[in-house]
Parts: sequence; structure tokens; C-alpha cells
Amino acid sequence: MRRNRRYRRKRKITVLIKWLVFLLLILLGIPLLFVRGIRMPWKAAVPMINVWDVKNEQLMVMTLEEYVKGVVAAEMPVHFELEALKAQAVVARTYAYQRIVNNVRVAEHPEAHLTTDYTTGQAWISADELKARWGFFEYLVNQRKINQAAAETQGMIAVYEGKPILAVYHSTSGGRTENSEHYWSEALPYLRSTADPYSSHSPYHYTTAEFSTADFLRLMDLSDLGKVQVLERYPSGRVKTLEAGNKWFSGRDVRQRLGLRSTWFTVSVEAGRVHFSVWGYGHGVGMSQYGADGMARAGYDYKDILQYYYQGISLEKLY
Repeated sequence: MRRNRRYRRKRKITVLIKWLVFLLLILLGIPLLFVRGIRMPWKAAVPMINVWDVKNEQLMVMTLEEYVKGVVAAEMPVHFELEALKAQAVVARTYAYQRIVNNVRVAEHPEAHLTTDYTTGQAWISADELKARWGFFEYLVNQRKINQAAAETQGMIAVYEGKPILAVYHSTSGGRTENSEHYWSEALPYLRSTADPYSSHSPYHYTTAEFSTADFLRLMDLSDLGKVQVLERYPSGRVKTLEAGNKWFSGRDVRQRLGLRSTWFTVSVEAGRVHFSVWGYGHGVGMSQYGADGMARAGYDYKDILQYYYQGISLEKLY
């Protein structure tokens, strides 16, 4: 009898312990699902993107989030404010995603959506290249900040009327951004010229460039200098048409031929030299990267920044 009572008591204790363990697992397990970020079955998967590595001449396949981190590191100075880096992460993700969903490919490498060369869309840099550039310990610090910018905007893209926007951006506006059709051909409603007082701390806000007459004639493919003057400007101040050597050139053509930082410039000829004063760096359309940093310094968050430079857009979380 004593043995039976002892057995029953032991069995009750065992059952009680099992129930306590079961309840403990439930209490600890459910929060861990959210803490560890386990994807629920109704959530969309992270898209994959094909990127052509120009340096190593090979195709890379990676997640969109991995790609975004490499773009942020390559395209924006890591010392910029976190909210600016987050804005950069969203535009990098949006730019890539609209190419994925529209099946836009690189002409020379049709298997790729983008390349690592900024001239074909966006720059991208690998972790190994960053370690070589920064050194191992600085890499750990900087990469943590980049990872945070990507993680805190994970899956976020900019949309206009439900579709991902063409999220173009540039270094420095020089004081005002440009309408899309004044640099390219298409007028997009969310890429409108807007005042930009936030990028004045950029080292590229105002620069100069100077050419000998001989170099200017060679680069512009002219036989004589003639009168060099701006004939037309867009409302933003950027040059629409320049006259030189009795020929007319678009501001964009002048910029590309001479390697000027932007199409917002004045020109003068003095003592046999052609002098340019230049405002801004880049095409001037969409988000100014230094402007984003300036807005972040002023207390704006990444959503404010994006909605300032891309008019009428909203933000949508894909996954």
C-alpha cells in the first residue's frame, strides 16, 4: 500500500512537471517566433535579383535585401545620418524592385536585372571590398550601421498609384531639384522640381571647372570658339541650350562632353580660357543624397525625406 501511494504521488509529480514544462515552452516559444523574425506562411518571400559583377565578370544571384546593403554602402557616405541611410535603402530597393517586376534587363547581359556599375543604374560593393577599403574593425562598425538602415526599412518601397516608382537620385541638387523630362524624355508626376535648401553642406554644392581654348574646342568638337553663351535655362536654373562656335548644344551634352558635375552652370571666357561655375552634382532629378542628410540633421525621418523629394508617393511594405 505504501509503495502504491508512493508510486501515485511520484506519477502526479511527473505529470505536473510535464504540464509546467509544456506551459513554459508555450510562454517562451510564441514570443521567440516574433523576436527571431520567423516568416509566417502568409507573408511574401524576399525577391531574388540577378546582378552582373562588372569587376569579376560574373553573374551574382542574391536576395533583394542583400543587394540593398551593398548599394547603400556604395552609393552613400556611411557617416551620413541614419535616417538618410534609411531613405537610401528604400530608394535602392525600389529602383531594383521595379526592374524585377517589369523584367527590365541589362542590354549587354540580359540575364541580369542590374550591374554593379553606377552608370547602368546603381553602384554595388561587396563585403570583401569594404573590408579592404575600411579595414576589418571599421568595417564591423560601418556595416552594423548599414545593416540597421536596411533592417529598419526591410521590404519597404516607394509607390505611386500602387506601382513602384522610378526611384532615381543624385548626389547634390545645388539648391533645387529638376523635372524628369528636363533631363530625360518622360515627365513623371512624382519627379517634380522642388526647392532644396538642405544640401548646402555638400562639398559639391558649388564647384568650378576651367579649360584652355584648345581643350574646349577639342572636347566640344569645334573648329573655332565663336560666342560662348547660355541661350536657354529651365525654371530650375539648369542649362537647356548653350551656344558655342556657332553651334547649339543641350546642357546635358555639354556636361557629358566636359565632365561637368551638373547642367546648372554659368560660363565665361577670359584670357583664352573657358571658365564654368557649377552648382550641384548629378542629374538633379529625385532625391538629393546630401539633401537627405541635411533633412535628417534637421530632425526629419526617412519617410519625410522620401515624400519631400518624390511628390505624391506613399510607402508600401512588400514583406
